[in-house]
Amino acid sequence: MTTLLLALLGLLAAYAFYLAAVCSRRSRAPEDHLDAGQRLPGWAYAFAATGVTLAVFEPFDHFRLLAAYGYQYNETVLGLILVALCAALFQKRIWLASRITASRTMGDLLGAYYASPAIRLYLLAVLFLFSVPLAAYFLGQAGDLLEAASHGGIARLLGIGGIAVFLFLFSAIGGWRAVAFVVAGLALLTVVLMMFLAGVAAAVFDAAATIHGGIPAAKGILTDSIPGVVQFTRGIGKEVPAGGIWTTTAALSFAMAAAGMVMSPGFGFLGITTRARSSFALSQVWITAGLAAGALLFLGPVFGAAMARMAASAAAGPGGAFAYFIDRLGAFDLFAAACFVVMIAGSLILAISFLAASGASIFTLEFLGPYLLPGLSSGGWRLAARLTLAGIYALATLLAGFAPAGTAAASSLTLSLAAQLFPALLGLCWLPWISRSAVLSGLIAGIILVVFTEPPGLILFEGLFVPLPWGRWPFTIHSAAWGLFFNLGVCLIVALFTKSGEERAHRKGLHEVFRRDHRLDLGGPTARGAKWSLTLLWTFLALGPGAILGNSFFSRPMLSGTQVSLGVPSLWVWQLVLWIPGVLIVWWLAYFSRMAVIDREVAREGELRPPPRAFGRPAAPRWLELLVARLSGK
Repeated sequence: MTTLLLALLGLLAAYAFYLAAVCSRRSRAPEDHLDAGQRLPGWAYAFAATGVTLAVFEPFDHFRLLAAYGYQYNETVLGLILVALCAALFQKRIWLASRITASRTMGDLLGAYYASPAIRLYLLAVLFLFSVPLAAYFLGQAGDLLEAASHGGIARLLGIGGIAVFLFLFSAIGGWRAVAFVVAGLALLTVVLMMFLAGVAAAVFDAAATIHGGIPAAKGILTDSIPGVVQFTRGIGKEVPAGGIWTTTAALSFAMAAAGMVMSPGFGFLGITTRARSSFALSQVWITAGLAAGALLFLGPVFGAAMARMAASAAAGPGGAFAYFIDRLGAFDLFAAACFVVMIAGSLILAISFLAASGASIFTLEFLGPYLLPGLSSGGWRLAARLTLAGIYALATLLAGFAPAGTAAASSLTLSLAAQLFPALLGLCWLPWISRSAVLSGLIAGIILVVFTEPPGLILFEGLFVPLPWGRWPFTIHSAAWGLFFNLGVCLIVALFTKSGEERAHRKGLHEVFRRDHRLDLGGPTARGAKWSLTLLWTFLALGPGAILGNSFFSRPMLSGTQVSLGVPSLWVWQLVLWIPGVLIVWWLAYFSRMAVIDREVAREGELRPPPRAFGRPAAPRWLELLVARLSGK
């Protein structure tokens, strides 16, 4: 098994190095190493964006959570449609705004739009969390997976170090274009292997019969139904929710956290560097909401049911059940078992490489080159990016190898803090009356709520002061939703008092370009009302309080007084039925309303476009110049 697994991983490595060599030879200029000349092909974006979005579900944990909680956790997969809607809302206009203002990163774009260094610093902090702690967390999971699959033949530290060295080398050789191509290929491979292996697992473990009889669960866990709309518990670590944690509010708030990935600096950078036209819509509608969400909804419970049966047989807990699942699969077919490990490892590798490479490129473009090393030559930019990438992988490897608990705690903040950028992006793309003061005030409120509903804030406060009365995710509400609730509330209140002034005139200029050159086709008042009403109705039924109807909607129809034998849980049928209108709603907004389709005629320059400047030579702030001079002894 170990030899076959290493051979398959070696094929992936050869594929990555081949693409890296091709991209390096075809690079037009040294600067293309950082952002591919902002000309990534649409197909690369379409698959890479979906693969990165799927990383939110932490694939190594996803099947184990399905085995532990069953269909109540499977409800969260519908959150991918909400993520696709969020991408349709922002991605096209972020791309247009970057072209209009000649911005190369999200930090440049939001910093220029709001004229705020504080927002740029916040984006750099979020970027660090994605590039180091979250990448380290995935790297640690990859090491755990290889050790479990090989029964210690591949030691955890050896697996972590080997993966980190391989990813650094191919990324340093090929640059951003090669990373995007490899991530796109691995995303497609993951979905194809999932379809193949679901059939194998159903045959080997008789998973279909397990699904028919219900997924085995620990005492007190409802695997075939959602345990409620909300549970008024004090949170994880303080009180155990009856029936399970995945209430409808947990599913909806988790979807808000997942949307943080499409609002992250790295994901925005992927879109900005794409030669886009209809690739945004293709990714959001057919690949993310359609293919990826459908595959997880249909096939995820098959793996979860099989692993639940393994958990009942294995004595070593969830980790032992995972290794036992691989062993049983290997006893049937060694190649299938190795492919299962490659599927999970590939999804982890694509996330690690994307997070580290995007972090290195953005940090170099946005901070290192312009401010610390303003006199860099064209080749110097590439060297700086490679050194930054080496530093990121070194930090991630140390954290993954020697501080897994701290890494997991720090990474828990990442998506929720990225989701707090929602008001800032809403102002950039749609609402010019959201001011800089409103965004910053909302961010402060959101950060406080996120930190104190996640492990880092709870551990730090209780270690220094007194125990807090709540734990993680009180009332089964994810920290992202706690933060957004207060963030939006504060932002709207402050925006009411800061609507006018020169600052708004500056922001309004970008929106005038949007209205003049890039109109949407939302239709008349009736059509607009129908589109947004149906979107809210779908969210209410699929992820909101209305999802509780799925527990018995198909097995015990209302007003009929009869019970129908479906052979599968009513909740699963509810999820599959609502997946179809969800995809259609995303299609309606992305394609039909042209929210994610870029017209051919986008060459006209907007009135906010700044005069051309040399690559990477913006003026550094005075305070930063003084700080650098003091640190360097000048």
